[in-house]
Amino acid sequence: MKEGKLPIPKLNEILALKGAKNDGIISAGIIGHDVAVIDIQSAKQNALKFYDSKSEVLLVEKSDPITFPTPNPGYYSVIVNSNDIACSGGVPYGFLITIIAPPDTTFDKIKAIQKEIHRQCEKFDISILGGHTEISQSVNTIIISGHMIGFVPKEFLVPNYLSPGDKIIALGYSGKEGTNILIEEAGEAIYDKFTKKEIYEWKERNSDISILNIALELNKEFKPKLLHDPTEGGIFGALYEIVALTKLGIMLDRLPPLSDVTKKLSEWLNFNPYRLISSGGLIIAAEEEKALKIVEFLKMKKYPVEMIGTVITSDKKLIYKEKEIHPPEGDDIIIALNILNKRK
Repeated sequence: MKEGKLPIPKLNEILALKGAKNDGIISAGIIGHDVAVIDIQSAKQNALKFYDSKSEVLLVEKSDPITFPTPNPGYYSVIVNSNDIACSGGVPYGFLITIIAPPDTTFDKIKAIQKEIHRQCEKFDISILGGHTEISQSVNTIIISGHMIGFVPKEFLVPNYLSPGDKIIALGYSGKEGTNILIEEAGEAIYDKFTKKEIYEWKERNSDISILNIALELNKEFKPKLLHDPTEGGIFGALYEIVALTKLGIMLDRLPPLSDVTKKLSEWLNFNPYRLISSGGLIIAAEEEKALKIVEFLKMKKYPVEMIGTVITSDKKLIYKEKEIHPPEGDDIIIALNILNKRK
């Protein structure tokens, strides 16, 4: 396609894919209208209804791009942003998307991405409020940058603070998103190390990396002190993030859940699975009594879950078996992809 904005007929095709219809939208996604206009009083009703609350409602916002290679970038753009909104306790409401694509991109590819975003937003009752699509030689691969808004009653805002003695829970498999990426990028080469049954079963059980519903359910039921979804840098990176600005640390008693598929991949491609991009997981912090109830609740729902450690007062931020785990330095997906490209 030519550089610049999409032609108006093609832009109309994109703008027709608007996700869910939510109350409170006065204007959104209209050619010639460069902003979305929202009636906040109407828009916040979904959050009040979900939590059965009458308290003051707060606006929460999140921006996150998709830059790593993924088989379904539109889907991932909705997931990674809605995961973060949910970790605040927020109920997602609206989404704005910027798509920048290189000149060799076809319109069909751009429309396919928008369809993914539309379908996932419909599933989560999120309205697409607008955005921007442009063809530019400044990029050599498609970049999707999403900005999501949501609402949370003040009494259900996740406080995101820790105290010594709090317990840390890891929900979901470490490196789940990275494992999905590596399987797709490997193509047929994946069957040099895995059977078709192993890959089929992994995809059937682990393709979804959304934690939206379970995060909101946990917040409504237990009001934990912290919810945090591990992304770039993996589980270890996420654990460092939650204590980065404190004088606290985390003493790990055991390692987070790890699937046999990810373990086998890590041995093949020489990466640390606890430093692999891990959307689809969730880190939870709560007082010990409440943490025990949360673990029991999640095990009843058949989630892979472990109580992995305790918050401590320490200059060493993350400790396992009396050794400090060094801070994150990027994501091991880069290491894995480089080795994979040499072996394909």
